[in-house]
Amino acid sequence: MKILFTPAGDTDPVRGFRDGAILHILRHYGPMEKVYLFLTKQMEEKEKEEHCYTRGILQLSPGCDIHLLASGIEEPQKYETLTALQDAFYKAYAEYPDAEWYLNISSGTPQIKTVMTLLGMDYPKAHTIQVATPEKGSNKRNHPEETKDLIEMLGENEDNDPESPNRCSEPDLSLLKKHGLILQITSLVGSFEYEAALHLVRQNRSLFTKDTEKLLTHAVYRENLQWKKANQVMTSWKGNILLQSPDDFTEYFQVMELRQRKKQLPEFIVKLSPILTALGIKYLQELSCFHLERCREEDRWGKKQTKEFKIGREETKRAYPGLLTFLESEETKLKGSLKDGPLYFDIMVYICKWLKNGPLSNNKKHLELTDIFVPLRKVEKNARNSVAHTITNLTEEQLKKETGMNSAEILRLLRRAAFLVRGKEISWSYDRLNGFIRESLSENPES
Repeated sequence: MKILFTPAGDTDPVRGFRDGAILHILRHYGPMEKVYLFLTKQMEEKEKEEHCYTRGILQLSPGCDIHLLASGIEEPQKYETLTALQDAFYKAYAEYPDAEWYLNISSGTPQIKTVMTLLGMDYPKAHTIQVATPEKGSNKRNHPEETKDLIEMLGENEDNDPESPNRCSEPDLSLLKKHGLILQITSLVGSFEYEAALHLVRQNRSLFTKDTEKLLTHAVYRENLQWKKANQVMTSWKGNILLQSPDDFTEYFQVMELRQRKKQLPEFIVKLSPILTALGIKYLQELSCFHLERCREEDRWGKKQTKEFKIGREETKRAYPGLLTFLESEETKLKGSLKDGPLYFDIMVYICKWLKNGPLSNNKKHLELTDIFVPLRKVEKNARNSVAHTITNLTEEQLKKETGMNSAEILRLLRRAAFLVRGKEISWSYDRLNGFIRESLSENPES
């Protein structure tokens, strides 16, 4: 079934003894089984007076089922009134989703034409028809004749001549749609909203390359700490390795920073503990004047634990009795004896303080790192408690009040601590990934 959905305009059904857009579409794409004719208040009165639209339509599509959609709109130049046009099309399309649809984007006010074009972009299977004027220019200076002349012009229409040119064309609206989508996706990617960007690409797969979808899928997996899946989707793009980080710590650190940049402060704070624990253990394990392994808890067979580092009270007492005395003193606030179990960051900070007053009292690196670890421990304790005991979102103001620092200041300390412990900066690779995604958006998909 062939169906034309069209608004009526001043140049319809004829103008200057030539087809208006409606008749020209029927002439070259018809006949149609159905025509949905959308009428503003002015066009409705025009039809009632002479039945000019229905006469013209039936002349080229005899027996056509014409549905007059009288909207009552008196100011069709206002976009807010034209939701009625969209609703009318949605309702008609829902009745005949398998029909062959034709949309006229050349009749009506500029605003009506824009709405019709948007419908064509949303329904790419429909034929979106543009009709050039006989002068191949604007209609603005071609004022409409009085209604009484229209019937006469139908009979003397010059386009009835078989030799008259076809002024219809089907513009490639996908180019317009893609341009708008690129702007949306670029904005989302710039805000690291990869899932929303991926959703848009998947809704419009025909407009983008498979690489764009893969790059965004890779990004979604990465920000969700699923690095193995990210690499299974795509490892490189145009010779550029996507996951350049040599270890999980670097990727985890970047995901934590991603949460800070997106102002997802509760998630940012939650990810602090694993980062601080990893930095603290790495630092203490690499000291030459202190052997952390000697404090590792032994199992009942006298063997050291091999997975999560667990500190043992008796092992610490044998290796460093002075450290145990310090850990169980009033200064540390451990509230009694050191318990066997996981080596938490707060205990590592106390170990650093003990070393600061002992063998590393003149070590500049250790002094600076301890001075960084102490406020970060305060952040970990106070901010995590705040996150755990409130159902409201954590704000920068609350974070500053709880810890004395905002998220940017916390991140700066974390980066400095990571540099001191690891001896190198942690690169920020998401801007590079975003650049690849943006570049892929402009590429044409395979035909």
